[in-house]
Amino acid sequence: MKILRYLLLGVLLPGLFLHHARGQSNPHIDSLLNLLTTAKQDTNRIKVYGQLCWIYASTRDKLDSARIFADSIYSISNKLKEERGLIYAHFYYGVIDRHEGNLASSLDHFEKYVDYHKKNGNTRLVATGLYQVGVIHKSMGNYDESLSAFYEVLNIHENNGYQYGIGFTLNAMGGIQRTFGNYPDAVASFQRAIRIFSGLNETSDLSMSMENLGNVFAEMNLFDSALYYYNGALDIDRKLNKKFGIASELENLGSLYLNKGNYQQALNYQLESLEIRRQLPQKRELAMSLIKTGKIYGIMQLYREADDYLFQGMELAREIKARPYLMEGYRELALLYELKNEFDQAYEYQKKFIQLKDSIFNEEKIKQITDLEARYKTTKKDQQITLLAKENEIKEAKVKQQAILRNALLGIIMLIAALAGMVFYSSRQKLKNQKIISEKNEELKISKYQRQLTELEMKALRSQMNPHFIFNCMNSINRMILSGDNEEASMYLNKFSKLIRLTLENSEQSLITLEDELDMVEAYIQLESIRFKDKIHYQITIDESIDPSSIHLPSMVLQPFIENAIWHGLMHKDAPGHIHIKISEESDELKCIIEDDGVGREMALKFKDRENKNKSMGLKITEERLKLIGKEKLRDWIRIVDLKDSLNRASGTRVDISIPII
Repeated sequence: MKILRYLLLGVLLPGLFLHHARGQSNPHIDSLLNLLTTAKQDTNRIKVYGQLCWIYASTRDKLDSARIFADSIYSISNKLKEERGLIYAHFYYGVIDRHEGNLASSLDHFEKYVDYHKKNGNTRLVATGLYQVGVIHKSMGNYDESLSAFYEVLNIHENNGYQYGIGFTLNAMGGIQRTFGNYPDAVASFQRAIRIFSGLNETSDLSMSMENLGNVFAEMNLFDSALYYYNGALDIDRKLNKKFGIASELENLGSLYLNKGNYQQALNYQLESLEIRRQLPQKRELAMSLIKTGKIYGIMQLYREADDYLFQGMELAREIKARPYLMEGYRELALLYELKNEFDQAYEYQKKFIQLKDSIFNEEKIKQITDLEARYKTTKKDQQITLLAKENEIKEAKVKQQAILRNALLGIIMLIAALAGMVFYSSRQKLKNQKIISEKNEELKISKYQRQLTELEMKALRSQMNPHFIFNCMNSINRMILSGDNEEASMYLNKFSKLIRLTLENSEQSLITLEDELDMVEAYIQLESIRFKDKIHYQITIDESIDPSSIHLPSMVLQPFIENAIWHGLMHKDAPGHIHIKISEESDELKCIIEDDGVGREMALKFKDRENKNKSMGLKITEERLKLIGKEKLRDWIRIVDLKDSLNRASGTRVDISIPII
């Protein structure tokens, strides 16, 4: 059969593209189909086929189209004898079979996928496959095996800091916790998933979590809370035109109104959900809709309709080996025949219901699930203890490094002071011996001496600034390596090397151009943006009247303020932060405004006290340097303003810096 399917691909794919062009337009699909016409290498075509297969499978109503693309991946990979491509084909076949309700076949595909990536040590792809394994076992009623898979997936995502994966896995685990009546943990899991998806703006997954939380509240008989989350999820899915989500939420609303005794409203919702699911290739969900519709007809004493829907649903559940739905059908048939006063039949179905329920919810499986949860919580505590110990080691090493740097800087300052003393003494001796030099020349020499002394003082300050900045950057790379994020550390190190080169080149000069200073600032912000996962956005605005290449200023005079905005303002925000740097010129001064939308200085001080961080000397050093440049003017060169919104809440910080133009 597969050989025949491959032979038909050349005929079916053009037809599929034509169908897509006749009203199924999607910009993402269009671009992928265009790539197929230009991709010359088979390996590139495999990637495109995979993305198309996933998109069509995710709709749940175009699974035949998705299978054609999965067949294409298998055909090309088989021809190339490419094992990796064959494994990807197993993944997509597994997704399609799961949505069609072919659970045993789907499980076989995903187990092959997981085994392959375990051998190759790719934990991210292991988690992807294991999640699907957990979903299938859940549908088959194998809750202990399902929860075991989900805990393994959750551990992988938490170690990698993959927030989306954590939210998705919590959503699945909450469903099992709800099944076993563990409502507090189920509510906690779904609420945490909702927070994650809201922060990531993943509306489709947000609706799924809201619906699941509504299910928990419904079983807790909290009608208003359940209705709130059901309607919220339904609004989102109607906007997204997500048919399978709409059907699910309508089904749950039907169950909710059934429990409230509003049978006609409940039936209307169930029939609307059933009509949508008859158009989708999802056998598992269709079986549940049939059973729930039959249940309502039975309660309304419409026995013929109840019989018809219940037997249809159970036949489908038996076909796809969905034991939880089959168990639900036995229970509803027992209740139905009891209402019809056919007690012998009612007894037989009740007995089948109890037997199947005991096989799914026996004491041994409940104990296994409880043990799994206990082991997970114990493991997380052990990991936290280990992490705390490592953090203490890092802090101790940091203290030692700072002590070494302080001693080195003190030695440099003492050496410079000694040299300055020698120069001063030598100059005094020369002035005494030069009796014929005029008073004017004497003043010129004193002025030159004072300028040289100022440069020596500024070099001393720069010698404090540069090690301070380099240490912070090295500490960032060290953190990435310790957390196992080697690729990110490598990228960070490449950009850091560029910044070091700029720093070393500029440190050889007393003054640098504004253009060079802004290059260093931009490189620094990009480094911090990588470390904070692109949560830092910035904008640099320069007045049109300024030529950055012709204005000179001391090197690294802006960087400490950028660092302060990131570490004490933006770092404590959950959402992405912004920094705006504006440069203008007024009379003989360069005006620099650095504005961020962070948590503000008051909140930053609270975090600072809580974390027991050492006070940065960067801002103090920079202020002293500006005073040395313009010491003839008695004024403040730096002004810090706390920004407030319309409700007088902290909305960021602005730093106004005045730099004498040299």
